[in-house]
Amino acid sequence: MELIVAIIGPLFGGAISLVVWQAKRNSESIHSSLGELHSCVHDMDKKIDVMSVDNVKNFATKQELIQHEEREEDRDEKVREEIKEIKNDIKEIKETQWKIILDKNKSI
Repeated sequence: MELIVAIIGPLFGGAISLVVWQAKRNSESIHSSLGELHSCVHDMDKKIDVMSVDNVKNFATKQELIQHEEREEDRDEKVREEIKEIKNDIKEIKETQWKIILDKNKSI
């Protein structure tokens, strides 16, 4: 019995050490891979920013940019007006609902 414990004990301890070492190695590998992925995404972000600025510089004149900005401002103003109209419509609907509820309560 002591011979079996003397043989199995170190084998079992070695197996546990091997599992712990492998888990540590895997976690370090995952950590370094995620770090590389983060730096790659960061580099791509910088390149996209540079590319968008270059596209504007190379493919749009100043007058085209001004016209585009004016169209955006006009579109924004139209959207704001539509939102105001929708809010007013919602307010009217709510008032109508309250009037209906109050009228029903009066008739009861």
